[in-house]
Formats: sequence, C-alpha cells, structure tokens
Amino acid sequence: MATRNSAKEEKRKTQIIQAAYDVIASKGYNSFTIDDIAQQAGLSKGGVLHYFKTKEDILVHLLEQIYTLIESYIKKMSEKYNTPEKKLKAVIIAYINVAKKNPAFYVVMVDFWAQITINERIKSINNRIFDKMCQEIKKIIDLGIDQGVFNESDSLNTSYAILAMVTNIAVQWTFNNSIYNIDHVSRKCMNIVMSYLKK
Repeated sequence: MATRNSAKEEKRKTQIIQAAYDVIASKGYNSFTIDDIAQQAGLSKGGVLHYFKTKEDILVHLLEQIYTLIESYIKKMSEKYNTPEKKLKAVIIAYINVAKKNPAFYVVMVDFWAQITINERIKSINNRIFDKMCQEIKKIIDLGIDQGVFNESDSLNTSYAILAMVTNIAVQWTFNNSIYNIDHVSRKCMNIVMSYLKK
C-alpha cells in the first residue's frame, strides 16, 4: 500500500512540475501564480500546496529537474564514445540538441537566471549544478591530456569557457532561431574547441 501511495505521490509531483514548466514557459517567472499551476495540472490550489509549500519550492524543484535532465542527457551522450575528442563533441552536440528538441528549457532557465541576484537559494542551486556540469567536461579534458591527445591546459577554466560558449549558442538560438543555423554554428564551436585542445 505504501509503495502505491509513494508512486501516486511521485506521479502527482511530476504532474505539478510539468504544469509549472508549461506555465513559466508561457507566462514567465514573475507573472504566474500557484492557481495557474493548479489549473494547468487539473488540481486545486490546496492539492498543489500539499506537495509544495511555496511557489519558490516549486521553482527550485523545477530548476533542479531541468538541470538533471540536461546533465543526464549529456552524460549519456558522452558515455557512447571512447575517445576524449568524440566525448567532447558529443557533449557539445547534447547542449545544442536540448535547445532543438525542447527550446522551452532554455526559456525557463533564463527566467531562473534573472532571479540569481535576488534569490540566494536559486543562486546556490544554479552554482552547484553549473559547477557539476563543468566538472563533467573537465573529466573529458583531463582524460584527453592524460592520453596525450589534448594540450596541457587549465582544464577547469577551459570547461567553464566551453560550457559558456555552448550555452550561449543554445540560448541565443532559442530566442531567435532565424539568427543562425544552429548546426553550422555548433560545428564551428567544435572546431574552435578542438583547435585549442588538440595537439
């Protein structure tokens, strides 16, 4: 019985988070209410508040979920390949594919980033997850250095630079997909990264 209730609780939480995601993507971070989420989820306001005590709790959970999905997709792409070069290319492609398959991810993330200067909780979570993602890239760079295929470099700073470049490509394209061909620009990005790293 407890397992069934636990599964039901998780299903309901997922339903609420998906509704929050849809509402924020259409209304923005500052313009939505718990009533909006409840209506989108087909629940009462009390039903939403049973699982999440505050609007911020919903937002924090959503932010962590978005990053977790991106991170797991990136890790999955990286693990498909054996060489550091192919792993790194797969990571770059993964960030771009998130934008192509689900552009609302980056719309919602930009809304969250706007809260960093005024919300310490969101700032802390964003920093922790961003660091974690950079560490994944750093591991690939370190592997390439150890195997002698990448130049010696400050792998942590390089990973931050790569993540910043790829994220910006995805975000800019998300808000104006006529600005450039994202596949061409991502290939250019890979060429820049590889020309810097490869021996």
